Amino acid sequence: MLSFLNSHPLFSNMPRWVRWLSISLFILAALALLSQLVVYAHYAASLLRFPFDYDQGEGFELHDTMLHSQGQWPYRDSQVFPFYTSIYPPLYHLMVVPLVWLFGPHLWTGRLVGIIASLVAASAIGWGVHRAANNRLIAAFSGLTFLASNYTFHVGPLFRQHMTMVMFETLAVVALAQAQVGKDKPLKHRWFYAGLVFLLAAGFTKQLALATVIAVFLFLLVCEPRRALLSGLGFAVVAAGLFLWINHATGYSTTVPPLDIFPGPLAPLNKITTGWWFISIIRANVNEFFIEQAVEFYRQWGKLHLIIIVIATARLIYEVYRKRSSIYAFWFVLAVANGMLAGKFGAGESYFITATAAACILSGIAVAQVWQYASRREQGWAVAAGALIPLLYIAQTRLTLHMYTEGPYALPARLLGVQSESGYYDSQGYTQIGPRPKWADHEAGWEIVELARDADEPVFSEEAAFLICAGKPVVTNAFPQLVMYQAGLFDPAEEIRMLDEQAFGLVILRAQFYPQPVLGALGSNYQLKTTIIMNGFIYQVLEPRTEDGDQGLGD
Repeated sequence: MLSFLNSHPLFSNMPRWVRWLSISLFILAALALLSQLVVYAHYAASLLRFPFDYDQGEGFELHDTMLHSQGQWPYRDSQVFPFYTSIYPPLYHLMVVPLVWLFGPHLWTGRLVGIIASLVAASAIGWGVHRAANNRLIAAFSGLTFLASNYTFHVGPLFRQHMTMVMFETLAVVALAQAQVGKDKPLKHRWFYAGLVFLLAAGFTKQLALATVIAVFLFLLVCEPRRALLSGLGFAVVAAGLFLWINHATGYSTTVPPLDIFPGPLAPLNKITTGWWFISIIRANVNEFFIEQAVEFYRQWGKLHLIIIVIATARLIYEVYRKRSSIYAFWFVLAVANGMLAGKFGAGESYFITATAAACILSGIAVAQVWQYASRREQGWAVAAGALIPLLYIAQTRLTLHMYTEGPYALPARLLGVQSESGYYDSQGYTQIGPRPKWADHEAGWEIVELARDADEPVFSEEAAFLICAGKPVVTNAFPQLVMYQAGLFDPAEEIRMLDEQAFGLVILRAQFYPQPVLGALGSNYQLKTTIIMNGFIYQVLEPRTEDGDQGLGD
């Protein structure tokens, strides 16, 4: 780094003492970003060792992977025992399958894939900036800024498909940027085809990648309409073919009515909408929307990432003014607009990770080109750029600061004035994910596992990892069941009948994300056995109600 800075033309135009002051600021910015990477690594390592759900639903992702590893689809009729289905595409789970084959069903397998995906996405951001602006240091800062984001930190090390989707999206856009649309012939360029493959992979990792697909083909349509139409047609045929094949392979419902979206002679095609894949992936994801929730997430994202958002927006305006909009500009606009979906019931901060990646690339290109411009100007420009650029990255890192405040972090935390009684500070405010699981959380989890293992009958659990560790069948998938019930796609009659018969030896609840009739049946037929605290959450363990029992579900 020192050799790069000393040899760069920007610093040759500075007085000696100013040059070393600027270099010191760059070193400080690098240390700030690298320190956040150390916190990320510590957090990720602690989650790799934690065998239970840290973020609710991780265990069901593992169960999806187990089903795929056995040659089964997780998209099925959730109205019959074991009342299970999945609402996410399969690619991420298929990527984890080899690890499950080799090491067994453990949550660390999917978490490891998420961690690697975070690092690959950050590397792709840096590489994209370097290819566009030829500045290794700003490229590295851009990738590290992505990893320093609160959202990347929270979601990256989880057994979740979202970060893998962002990885494929970033790889797709960066690859297509290398295709030099309008100069070469992209349809014959290896980068072009690689970009389309990554784009397809993103879509079959998570549905939210649709915004990136739209951004890419809008960009192609503006640059070269003929090539956009030809490549878009081929892309659509492949994507639709895979979609229809999976839909047919997972079977069709006889209880869920079809959507009348195909009129007249095309009416027989309405059967497509009753495929369990279509129901789970499309219909179950049309959730209630809350504009206030979306606005709050926009406000939070803007506050945390203010510096890179302002710089990226300035770069966007510049490109529009010059009438030379890049694929990164299109991606940034569509990714930010796609954040509106964070207003859906069950959505969260992860919906802005793609926008953060786009902002990191676009702002990185802007900063690198300002640096290049200042290097060719008189001394005042060099001095201003040499001080302002590192200060901007230091300020951005401070906005997204998150760290532990105990042990080796105690002194840095005191110096930064970020003490916290919980042992974890996050500039975002209170977060459910981010603090490291303690040894007491491990013990609490195993205590729940032992209770599940001792039950003679199947266990009705809101988290699957306890059942997998106990060697019990996974019953229900709470959140998909709730949103499907809200959409009129789930009839809980059979599940309630089994609850009335006390067919389950134990019930494990955390957030009570079940349809109200199911919660009513649980309260009528089961009583509180014990409560156990894990990761700061109260787990209610229920047993079949006896005649003299008077304790049902807690609040």
